[in-house]
Amino acid sequence: MNTRGEAVEDTAGWAWEYNPGAEWVVGGMKDTDRCAVEVIGSALADLAAQGLGPDGLLDDDPKPHRLRTYSVETMLVWYQVIPHRKRVYINRVNL
Repeated sequence: MNTRGEAVEDTAGWAWEYNPGAEWVVGGMKDTDRCAVEVIGSALADLAAQGLGPDGLLDDDPKPHRLRTYSVETMLVWYQVIPHRKRVYINRVNL
């Protein structure tokens, strides 16, 4: 996994971004929680670059642009994978 930060592409051109922006999605969060979201975003982009998601192959999804969720401990991340843009958009984070 490459920890690369928001909008920094890997060698395949994939990146993750906050949608609509960092202040909207993670504004007011503790630094440790923000770092955890960044690690998750990077990991989701790495998976998407391989055609995968946490639940399996992205190609098997009948609604590929749907809003997805990923949870770790007490954090729930809402995100979208947009293959033609090579982006994973983090839309919301609940603690």
